[in-house]
Amino acid sequence: MNLCMRQMWCDSSFAIRWKTVSSLSGKVELRTSTEVKAQCDQNVSLQCDIMSPSPLKIILFSWVRKGKQLCVVNATGVFSFPGVRCDNTNNTLTLNLTRVMPSSQGNYTCKLRSNLTITAANTTVTMQECLRTSEHKVFQNESQVECQLFGVYPEGTVHWFLGSENITESASTKSQLDEEGLFDIRSTLPTQAGTEPYNCSLWIPSSGTYSSHKQLHYSRGLSSGTKTRSRLLLFFILVGLIIII
Repeated sequence: MNLCMRQMWCDSSFAIRWKTVSSLSGKVELRTSTEVKAQCDQNVSLQCDIMSPSPLKIILFSWVRKGKQLCVVNATGVFSFPGVRCDNTNNTLTLNLTRVMPSSQGNYTCKLRSNLTITAANTTVTMQECLRTSEHKVFQNESQVECQLFGVYPEGTVHWFLGSENITESASTKSQLDEEGLFDIRSTLPTQAGTEPYNCSLWIPSSGTYSSHKQLHYSRGLSSGTKTRSRLLLFFILVGLIIII
């Protein structure tokens, strides 16, 4: 009986101690933002917080993208790789991205290896619409108008309007992708006789919206040949009226 009582006490003691250890260690988690929306040329900070109910020893704490370590915290210190800056304070590792571009989009993974656990969490960086600069020209001979847009994201195209009429089919438009993931667009359009302004608009198919509008004012008269034919026609009309009278 004494042996059984001792055994029961031993089992009970073990169970109590096991629950105590479990409660102390708890569940270690990493807290990050699920998605971060960025604007072109702006700086973005990705923060990763260690959430632990008890003290832990960090063996490796890092930010990784496409298998490449960008920030590393280990026993010897904090290391930042080219193009980024890393800050580590109070179990928080912050990855600072400078001049974010479409090429910076994608998944970033925060990883932790400690004496208590190995875990990871993801953050996705996405880009908002971008338009760095635009130029609009009316050529000296007024034979054509041109729109140039630089640093466009996502990819777009130019729509031309004369009044409410869409005349894009008459335009020639070219788009070129640069190394940062931005598009440069150039569109030219032959002009017609008249004084009504042309409207050059940047159309983004992926969102189904226009993100830029510009009116190009010009005045293009009739060509000399057209003027001569018009004068001759008016002359014959007047002669005909005189004969009838």
